[in-house]
Amino acid sequence: FRRVLFRSGQFGDSGIQNVAALLVDTRDTSVKAWVGSADYNNVAIDGQVNGVLAKRSPGSTLKPFIYGLALDQGVLHPQTMLKDAPTAFGPFTPENFDGRFFGPITAEEALVRSRNVPAVWVTTQLKQPSLYQFLQSAGVSRLKPEEYYGLALALGGGEVSMEELASMYTMLANQGVLHRLCVEQRTKLDEGVRLLSPEASFITLEMLRGNPRPDEDGSLPVRGRWPVAWKTGTSWGFRDAWSAGIVGPRS
Repeated sequence: FRRVLFRSGQFGDSGIQNVAALLVDTRDTSVKAWVGSADYNNVAIDGQVNGVLAKRSPGSTLKPFIYGLALDQGVLHPQTMLKDAPTAFGPFTPENFDGRFFGPITAEEALVRSRNVPAVWVTTQLKQPSLYQFLQSAGVSRLKPEEYYGLALALGGGEVSMEELASMYTMLANQGVLHRLCVEQRTKLDEGVRLLSPEASFITLEMLRGNPRPDEDGSLPVRGRWPVAWKTGTSWGFRDAWSAGIVGPRS
């Protein structure tokens, strides 16, 4: 995390002034590192605001849970063909970050490439639970009524904290069971709440492992490198850039 803080100071010219990070051991859901801001004493960046607890738009970091729910509800499998094309969902007409559309695309590619139209369509197919109900069960606090968000919730139209998001990603690593994060190491997990099946959690992580790492150049993976299942997200208004995921041995 020292490297994260050091590198955050190198990108001021690009508009990056602050950073927050949370590191959780998925085996016992204990918090190993917590950085609320780049500089607690820096008033210019509101350094005394704890970025780990702040409610922010999560951007596309919720998409893995949309696909996980869809797997459980029989809506799709990783090779299901989806449509990435201009589509109107009533008054809502989502576009992609890059302004392009790929046409027919597999569910796995749609998740890895973070295509918005397929994610919204999949959200419309969810029954019980819906994405909103899933977030409620995951303990996301201060949610407004479901109709307030509409389908924009799938693309980051609501707000979550980094702590809440880390808890949900940790849930994927724990075969779909959500456990409370703790700041002390413990020998036994609490009973937890099942949000996804073990199968849907496994497949979702396998799809996310297909997301290329930033340091990859297209060559073969380095032997012994830990697998990374991860997702990026850009908040509404481009205020925040997220990166969330799971790294480490699978057992």
